Amino acid sequence: MSALLFIRDLVLATFGQMVSLFAGVFVFGLIINVLSQFTYKALEKAFGSGGVYLAAWLGTPLHELGHALFCVIFRHKIEDIKFFKPDRVNGTLGYVYHTWNKKNPWHILGNFFIGIGPIILGCIVLFGLFYILIPGSSQVWDVIPIQSTSLDGQSARTYLDAWSNSALAFIRLIFTTDNLASWRFWIFLYLAICLSANIRLSWSDFKHTLSGLGCFIIPFFLFNLIMLLVSSGSEALFPLAAAWLGAVYGMLILALVMSLTGFILIYIIAAVYYQLRYRIFLKPF
Repeated sequence: MSALLFIRDLVLATFGQMVSLFAGVFVFGLIINVLSQFTYKALEKAFGSGGVYLAAWLGTPLHELGHALFCVIFRHKIEDIKFFKPDRVNGTLGYVYHTWNKKNPWHILGNFFIGIGPIILGCIVLFGLFYILIPGSSQVWDVIPIQSTSLDGQSARTYLDAWSNSALAFIRLIFTTDNLASWRFWIFLYLAICLSANIRLSWSDFKHTLSGLGCFIIPFFLFNLIMLLVSSGSEALFPLAAAWLGAVYGMLILALVMSLTGFILIYIIAAVYYQLRYRIFLKPF
């Protein structure tokens, strides 16, 4: 193998693994962030600045707790934390201020997890509610792992097909005639909307996360370097990773489904109220 081909295979292997493992988290987090902004704008326009509290009272403290939890794990110093303190001037609902040693690799790696901490914790809590309150929720795993194992990185279409099929599996399990008649469904729906509106990756979180991504790239780069030098491949590890990714993306898809559902329902309610009160059509965006 020539040096150029060796370098090409090394770079492509590392890049492909990074995309497979982390691109979905960024994509889902940013999409949910946009839906969350639309949801809060609809509430604020219709019911005033206090209207956002209808969805933020639960999700915002959990969002900040997700940041704080990984600050503790990666030994960042939390200078100040407010789990729920709305500020009408800058639009923030809560915050976590933390400091770290920029020469400490563990602290730098922590930036990645601190940035996506609200997504990790929020998805776990949301899926827990889904599992407890929605009958037959365990059936969703009959679909998601199968879809995830088909992710071989060949094309974006492969991912889109798998994600759309998984989303349909959640929709079919959640929005059934029997569930609509159950009090458990309505409790789940409200709590899920509150949570999913805050399972998001803001632009500041996104930039913060990128600062720690390098600590992931280096180990993968070195691993692929060793595997190529011994004439082996790293592909054998990815069937195992696919099953793990199935669980991760399953929770992200649930968060996206509930975030979109929340935006649609809240917009309809806000638009009807806005029309009745002001006789004006409420723009959705």
